[in-house]
Amino acid sequence: MDLITIIVPVYNVEKYVRECIDSLLNQTYKNLEIILVDDGSKDNSGEICENYANADSRVKVIHKENEGLGFARNTGLSVAQGKFVTFIDSDDVADEDLVERLLKGITDSKCDTCIGGFKRISENGTISFVEQYDIALFTGAGIYNELFARMLGSAPDKHDAIRMSVWNVMYSMDIIRKYKIEFPSERKFISEDIIWDSEYYKYAKRVKVIDSTAYNYRITPGSLTQKYKPDMLKKICVLYNEMTDRLSNDEAKITRLQRQFFVNLRACLKQENPKVSKKRNLEVVSSVKAIVNNETVHTVATTYEKNIKQHKQKLFVELVKSKRIYALYILVKIGGI
Repeated sequence: MDLITIIVPVYNVEKYVRECIDSLLNQTYKNLEIILVDDGSKDNSGEICENYANADSRVKVIHKENEGLGFARNTGLSVAQGKFVTFIDSDDVADEDLVERLLKGITDSKCDTCIGGFKRISENGTISFVEQYDIALFTGAGIYNELFARMLGSAPDKHDAIRMSVWNVMYSMDIIRKYKIEFPSERKFISEDIIWDSEYYKYAKRVKVIDSTAYNYRITPGSLTQKYKPDMLKKICVLYNEMTDRLSNDEAKITRLQRQFFVNLRACLKQENPKVSKKRNLEVVSSVKAIVNNETVHTVATTYEKNIKQHKQKLFVELVKSKRIYALYILVKIGGI
């Protein structure tokens, strides 16, 4: 039986981390190495991790200064001993067959990578959404040109995106080591995962997508949609510009990236709602104005508009492109974005 590494970055999650670790210890596949990376937690998370390590030899704990999720994952990768690796966030929960199903996807089809779907759950574990993929096999150039392209976002005329997050994916440690693949800091990019994907899937040879939804992604009060992030606009623009450089004028992929840019921009505008931002009305208007006047926002709106197929999406992009500040402000205020 191959050793499988599970890397869990841990930061101030004493409320959830026990349930996460328990779900890993209870996996039907037993030959595991569970690396808990305590990223400078200020609560009891680090102590909880130590207690698990003392009780089960499969659990290892690394304590480090706080640098963020991406660098915590890199720390885990630097000591990983498994043939394959998967990641889980410390406030999420794995069904007992998560590892078994991902590994079966790899071994049955002689693959180096396997991707599953997920369930979105509330704080108390209630399922609110399920994303399940059709079983598929990608090989050779199709991995980067079809599978990775769908991770950038949906095509303009349909919803065919595949989640770019690295959890509920099993990766080859041989590929990671050979090509020295690492995560950047999410303090620079709004999504460090898509940067990882843009490197890893250049080198994968066979990737299986399975219909498993054994990963449970928990929406907490600190989640992206629940907490105001003043640097969100900057981060989505930095990510867009970084990815367009990496995609080297690949028009089809950049069009998908532009659609995802506007998904992210909606989130950026949504968080300006006074209930989230705690801003007064004039401050919200000012923030909306700054968003639509942003150079990257205007450039993407101008180039993407001609590719849009869906009426509602086209209307939103037109409002942004035309800098209809007050119309967007009203949509933000009433929650209509």
